[in-house]
Amino acid sequence: MSSDELNTEKPLPHMNDESNDIIPTTANNTTKQNIPVALKELDLLLNGSPSSSHSPKVALNQEKTMQEDDIQAYFDDDLFEDIFFDKMDDRISTLQEDDFVREILEKGMDLREYAQEIEQEKELMQRSLENDYLQNIESFVDLHSEIRSCDQVLGTMEELLNVFQSDLGNISGEIQNLQERSSKMNIRLRNRKAVEARLGKVLQGMVIPPYVIKKITESEVDEVWLQYLLGINKQMRFVKTNQNKPIKALRNVGPELEKLRLKAASTIRDFFISRIQSLCVPNTNIQIMQQSVFLKYKDLHMFVLERHQDAAAEIRQTYINSLRWYFQNHFDRYAKGLSKLQTVTADKSDLIGVEEHMRKTGGLFSSNKMALKDKSNLFALGDRMDTLHLQNLGVILVHVAEDKDIRYQFEQLFRSLNLTMIDNASSEYLFIYEFFSKDVTTAADIAKSVFQQIFEPTEKIGLSFTKNYVESSFDTVGILLCIRINTQLALELQRRQVPALEGYTNSTNMLLWPRFQYLMTLHIDSLRKLANNKSVLGSIKDIHPHYVTRRYAEFAASLLVLNDGYDDAILANSVQKLRNEFEGLLSRMSNEFSDNLRRTAFLINNYDLIVSVFQEAHNRTVEIELEHMKQILALHVSGFVDEQLKAYFGTMMDYVKRYENKSQSLDQDELGSICSSFATSWRTSISSINGSVVRYFSNFKNGTTVLHAVLGELIVYYTRFLDILESQQLVNKLQPVDVQTVMMEIKKFRSTF
Repeated sequence: MSSDELNTEKPLPHMNDESNDIIPTTANNTTKQNIPVALKELDLLLNGSPSSSHSPKVALNQEKTMQEDDIQAYFDDDLFEDIFFDKMDDRISTLQEDDFVREILEKGMDLREYAQEIEQEKELMQRSLENDYLQNIESFVDLHSEIRSCDQVLGTMEELLNVFQSDLGNISGEIQNLQERSSKMNIRLRNRKAVEARLGKVLQGMVIPPYVIKKITESEVDEVWLQYLLGINKQMRFVKTNQNKPIKALRNVGPELEKLRLKAASTIRDFFISRIQSLCVPNTNIQIMQQSVFLKYKDLHMFVLERHQDAAAEIRQTYINSLRWYFQNHFDRYAKGLSKLQTVTADKSDLIGVEEHMRKTGGLFSSNKMALKDKSNLFALGDRMDTLHLQNLGVILVHVAEDKDIRYQFEQLFRSLNLTMIDNASSEYLFIYEFFSKDVTTAADIAKSVFQQIFEPTEKIGLSFTKNYVESSFDTVGILLCIRINTQLALELQRRQVPALEGYTNSTNMLLWPRFQYLMTLHIDSLRKLANNKSVLGSIKDIHPHYVTRRYAEFAASLLVLNDGYDDAILANSVQKLRNEFEGLLSRMSNEFSDNLRRTAFLINNYDLIVSVFQEAHNRTVEIELEHMKQILALHVSGFVDEQLKAYFGTMMDYVKRYENKSQSLDQDELGSICSSFATSWRTSISSINGSVVRYFSNFKNGTTVLHAVLGELIVYYTRFLDILESQQLVNKLQPVDVQTVMMEIKKFRSTF
């Protein structure tokens, strides 16, 4: 802005806040008249003059009567100051240092005019502020009144708060007093509770309600009766524990508890004895009675064990006598019924080395002329192996078997009787262990003692049942089956954690094993005797397998299969002895043939039968014996092949052997003769060999094997013979039969068997 513009600038109009109208400069006189009145009113309000208590409007009207001279004097005194010109130079010098003033001076502006403009602007601004104040004066007066009212309210609240503070102080004192009293009351309460607990324990241990006494003395045993008795038993323990303490009430309650003890013991004894006697009633399920009655009220028995030893002893003895009779009676009838279901038993004629005609007649002096068809095969195991499957087969029901006229091998009867016995014994032992035992440390001994008293006659029945059969039995396989069944039953008892029948299973083994070893000795001796029987050896005319061979094969396979998983050294040793005696017998029998071919064919047929039976067993333990028999069979087949070929091609075979052993010099004439003879007779010789093999070996598989071995060996010898001719360059000269031609001819005989 230039200096000219500053000199010509006019004062700005004043804006009114409420009306937004422009106030003209001509209203300055009116404004000056209102300013002192408003200022005085404000001073009265702020200074708290007596006139401030009157209405603001009244005060305003009174002030409007002021004279104009007073107003002008007010402005002259308050708004202006005297100017001292002697100090003006100093001020001008000072102002020149100001950046703003220096800038104005540099522009050449008139400071007086600029000061007048500033003064005018100042007046306009002041008047604007005064107008704003005058417009809001009533609001300020109302605000002042409200503030005074608030001061009065706050004063009242201050008085109330002072009273409230005083009351809180009183309440705090009362609370502290209550806390002290509460602490004392808590201490007294804890003391009283401690006394009450001890006193309640004493009262609970001595006081017997009348309804409890009435229930125990007059009612029958039930669950409520049991609960009341358990409570009385606790009181008895309390009285016994505190009998030396100076409590007078103990002396009064003692006789009453003694009466209840005797009455309860008598009731419990009668209750159990009546239930024990009901066990002997026919068709009673003992296991259900034990679970639903005896074990349910086991605590009653524990009470008499603790409070009345005589009653407990009577209950136990009654139970022993009743169950002893029960098991003895039932197992005796069951054993007798099983004995009637036994099939025809073996006798001395059922040994391996006994002649066939003796087995058919039952022996030379036997009064029982049983036919062989009435006996089962006592050497082969067959389906008898199923008896070892304890879990898959049920027990034999005598009445059902009698109705259907079914007969069983002894091992089946043995299994059924002993399996039934261990099932009942396991259940009974576990019940005795739980019911009659009071202390865990003595439970096993008490249970074993009670069990032995109950089952002793029953065990004797089982042992007698086994002994009666074993003493007269010659069924070696059946007895070995019984041994294995007994071992399985012993393992099952161990799994069930029932050691009570350990003595029984051991005693059963002591009956079975000696008899089994004795019968094995008889079988071995029978083979030895048969080998020394000249009449039997002299009757050997047939090259087919001997009946003793089939007996041995089936018997040895059965023994080996039953040794699987047991690896019994005694049994393995017996089988080894049996094999040695049989091989000796077979060798003696083969020596009865003067012809080497028939002798070898006899041995091949017998060993082939043994191999076939062993292969059908499909068992790990038979494999060792099977390999041994295969080696012997292969040895005899090799001997038969040599003997068979010698009869037709002996010259060629001898020449090849001598030449290869360098004991034969080259002889062209002999080679030519061999070639000529072979060319003229080889076809007929092969046909004759086939017929011979068919005649010696009626078994298809065995005959085919032997024939292939003979013809294969022929090809080997003839190939070796041609190699000799080729090495001497005589093939073209002698023109032997081509080996391929021979092989084509041999193929025709593959389907002979």
